[in-house]
Amino acid sequence: MSRNKLVLLVLCNIAVVLVVVTTIFILDRLREDNSLERAKVKEDVVVVERPSSESVIADEVSEGRVQVTLFVVDSSGRSLVPAIHEILIEPNVQDQAKEVVRLLLQHSGTFPQGVELHELFITSQGMAFVDLSQDVVSKHPGGTSAEELTVYSLSNTLIINFPAIQLVKILVEGREVKTLAGHLDLTLPYGRHELSERTDNPGV
Repeated sequence: MSRNKLVLLVLCNIAVVLVVVTTIFILDRLREDNSLERAKVKEDVVVVERPSSESVIADEVSEGRVQVTLFVVDSSGRSLVPAIHEILIEPNVQDQAKEVVRLLLQHSGTFPQGVELHELFITSQGMAFVDLSQDVVSKHPGGTSAEELTVYSLSNTLIINFPAIQLVKILVEGREVKTLAGHLDLTLPYGRHELSERTDNPGV
């Protein structure tokens, strides 16, 4: 073999080796780049992941408010209609019921202005005792219809919102009274009542 052919053969072998090494290097780099890209995509997915439904619910609950239904006098002044309000969530049923009654005293239109809640407690038999200030008697307009609206707006509101309450008894200044203004017997407890139709004429 001549010297020139030998040199040419060596150069060809070197070229083949360089091609192989270069190819391996390129493949390794491509594999590394793909791995990095997959890792980046995975990381991005985690970052933009939407919150689960449980997270959304937790955020709503953390606002600390609850809807309650009050029974208020309608535009005719002769019957009760439900009205939805929001109040803060209290730690127990008794405190929650107190807040509902305070809201009712403000918005029902069936209680004289200035009436205050002194106390409320619920027995294990489902009776709610509601102790109100003297104004509920001294400032009440009277009449069978007006007294019914006052009593049933309170009993309906408590019974509808609190399954633990089945009957409501009104006290005034911590004592049992016979009536608000001479008509409805308050020595008895009252349950839920539908006042969707006209009651007795006001002032009767």
